This record gives sequence, C-alpha cells and structure tokens, in this order.
Amino acid sequence: MRFRILPTVLALLLVAISVRASDWDRSVALYQKGEYRAALAEFQDIVIERPDVAGAWYYIGLCEFKLKHYERVELPMMHAIDLLGVQTPDSPDVGGAWYTIGISEYLLGKYDRAIEPLKRYLELATKNGREIDASARTALGRSYFFLDKYDEAAPLLSTTARDGDSARQADQLKERATNNYYLGAIYFKREDDDRAITELREATRVSTPDAASLELLAESLMRKARKLGTAAAGKPDPGAGYWTEAADTGEKLRTIRDDIKTEGICGRAYLGARQFDKAAAPLEKVARANPDNAQAWLYYGIALSRGGQLRKAMEALEITIQLAPDSLPAFAELGYVYESDKQYQQALRIYEKAFSATNDPSMKERIDRVKVLAGQP
Repeated sequence: MRFRILPTVLALLLVAISVRASDWDRSVALYQKGEYRAALAEFQDIVIERPDVAGAWYYIGLCEFKLKHYERVELPMMHAIDLLGVQTPDSPDVGGAWYTIGISEYLLGKYDRAIEPLKRYLELATKNGREIDASARTALGRSYFFLDKYDEAAPLLSTTARDGDSARQADQLKERATNNYYLGAIYFKREDDDRAITELREATRVSTPDAASLELLAESLMRKARKLGTAAAGKPDPGAGYWTEAADTGEKLRTIRDDIKTEGICGRAYLGARQFDKAAAPLEKVARANPDNAQAWLYYGIALSRGGQLRKAMEALEITIQLAPDSLPAFAELGYVYESDKQYQQALRIYEKAFSATNDPSMKERIDRVKVLAGQP
C-alpha cells in the first residue's frame, strides 16, 4: 500500500514570530532532501526552544514516520493537533496528523488503535471538502477486517479509488485485488458464495494473482457446486461449470504453490467435475501424505472406482473402512466396486456389514439386488 504523507502547510508567519527563519528553512530543506535523521534533530532543537511551534512537532512526527519509527509518531503528532486546535483549527494539517497516526498504528499491526485516528481523518476531510487519500480508507477497511468487524469493513473495501497517473494505477490494481480478496473472504465466511466468487474472480484477474485468492476462489466454487447438488438421471449437472472452473483455478494455483494442499484442491475439483483420471493422481498424493485421514483415502478410492481402476479402488476403500468403520459412503463405494467387478459375494459381505451398522434402506436394496445377481434366494 502506498502512503502519501504530505509535509506541513502551516503558515510561515506563525513560524517567523517564534523561530529564526534560517533554522526553520534549514530543517525543512533537510526533510525535503530525505535526510530525515538530520531533520529530526533540527526540529527537536526547535521544540526545545519553542515548544509551542505546531509545525515543528508535525515535522517530528513525519520524520519518525519516514524513518519507520511508527511507535514514535503519535506523541509529536498529538502535540501538533493540540496546538493547531488553538492556533489554526481549520488547518489541513490536523487531518494530516490524524492520518499519519492512524497509518502508523496500522503498520504496527495495532488495528484497534488505528481505527479512531483514521476515522477522524476521513471525517475532517469530508467535512472540509478535501480529497481523501485512498490508502486511509483501505487501511481502515482492512483494520476492521482483521478485527472481524465485517459489516464495517465491507463498504470501505468496496470503494475503488482512481488516479490518472499510470504508476499509481498499477499500484491501485494490486490494492484493488487485495481488497477484492478481503471482500471475498468476508462473503466466504458468510457462505455467500455468489458474492464471494465475484470478488475473488476480480482478485485473480491481475497478472500475478496471489495463492490465497486462488485457493479461496477454488473452495468457494466447489462449495457453490455442492450446494447446487447432483443432476437427475439424463439431466445436465447444475454444478458442472463451477467444478470445471475450480479445477482450472487449482491448476493456476499449482503454478505458484505446488504443495499437498494444492493437490487436494485439484483432486477434489476434478472429482466433482467427473474427470476421474485427472483426480486420481493428486488425490493419491494427499492420501499417502495423510495415511490416517479416512476422508483422503475415500476421495482417492472414489476417483479410482469411477475411473475404472477397480483393484486399486478396493485397496483404497478397504483402508478407508479400517480408519472409519462407520463410513457409509466408503461401504457403499466399496460394495459398488466389488459388484462392478462381479465379485458378488464380496459385495454382499460389504453391503450386509453396512446395513447392520447403519440400517440404511438403500443398503437393503443393494443386498437384494446382489443376491439375485449371485443366484442366492
């Protein structure tokens, strides 16, 4: 995030009657040349001589900010605010001081302390009809986000600033993408996947999307697809497009973060998209990396089963049942695999075991069907 800290615009007449002009000019010149340590020492000398010079306190705060001494910004800026309140209460430097305090607290990660000064800055700028620096609104919105105050965060993060300067436009695209991610995260937490997907798609349109945005987009797409459910026989799958987009998003994620978590996203997305051959390899990596995770073995077993790799599917699903003896989906899939392989006695064993454990009517139907296929009464 780029912060535009503006130097004081206090009337020099105020300075002239309290400080020698040469001292003031030398101090300001050092600041403008970027020699912040030297400028800080000069302004500190000024306030020792004349502690009522608001501009010197203001510049001390700016120097501390430029030196990244963020924890030292508030004290001199509050001195400046108090003095300006008496001397020139309408000065834009009052708002500038609140801005600098708020941004400093934000950069320190003290989001609860950043909120009030940033609000004061926004209120003063709005009241006086002055241009609002977009970074203040963004920092305030993100502070609310990090404090889980999503209702307050969302409208601030939704505001897009525009600037004619191309360099700033590039920065703004990155900031906008980051804000889109935070908005997407808010909607994802609320399980509002339509809005989450919209924001996260925007977050990933930049040339180099970040891993967090891609990961959350894939998860939101898959959850949306699951909510839509499965299609009736002969009908198109209502979630097919979301599953496919999730798989494509997972592949983009893999180009920048190739790890087990990414493999899990790709595998689950391909499984939902019914691209079983593509699902099996990443899901195998996840299962073998998590040998005690029954869900991982189940997903891998289903991918193998539906992809026609029946022998491997039996092994994976048997492991699933060992890890989760009450898993009805695992029993159902393993029975289906044995039935597909025409091992009817094995299928019957699995279905009867599942029915005994769950009393599920669908298992009774499968038992009756397999008995007929096995030639049993």
